Amino acid sequence: MDLSSLYNDPSQAKFLHSQYYVEGALLGAAACPEIPLPDVWLPWVIKEHKQIQTVSQADKITDTLFEFFKQCLHEMHVGKLVLPTYAKFQAATLVVSRVNEDEPLSQWCTGLLMAHSARETYWQGAWNKMQYKSPDKAPELANDLKHCLGMFTTFADPIKAIQASPAPETLRQNLPKIANSLQDALVKYVAISGELASYLPNQFETFSKS
Repeated sequence: MDLSSLYNDPSQAKFLHSQYYVEGALLGAAACPEIPLPDVWLPWVIKEHKQIQTVSQADKITDTLFEFFKQCLHEMHVGKLVLPTYAKFQAATLVVSRVNEDEPLSQWCTGLLMAHSARETYWQGAWNKMQYKSPDKAPELANDLKHCLGMFTTFADPIKAIQASPAPETLRQNLPKIANSLQDALVKYVAISGELASYLPNQFETFSKS
């Protein structure tokens, strides 16, 4: 499932941020160890709150977003989450001075990172519980989480990553190969979230019942 049904209708799409950004943001919300309710993540994805004219239009938008969010939860729960088909690194689009902000992968990573940042307090809360109960797991999980976030940050703005790198040309040349590991980074990111969530009440069941 994706959000194409919303974005194929300009009368609905105009109220939202870009499809790729929104899909990344909703996945990032679903991947939080403490699963947020819709009233938390809806403001992240709706661009023009006050402009929605009818209740039916608002219901259509929120229902579709909610179904996508639940699908993300389900795919994580059954271990079948994959990168969107559009999340491909386009080496030919690299320009020295700027990143092409219209690139789907860049937008998707930006949305995911926004959601992670917005829920950082909850990640930290789960992390603190993990450290208290299983401190031996902390170093490896910390390294893995840093790697995952570093991957998403790199492809959210590859030009910035190249400019900040101590070996910029090496990174530029290796970005296509590194991009092949994005699926692994996504799987690892979700696994880390699941590990941290295990130190909290069963978030998936709690969300489903609510």
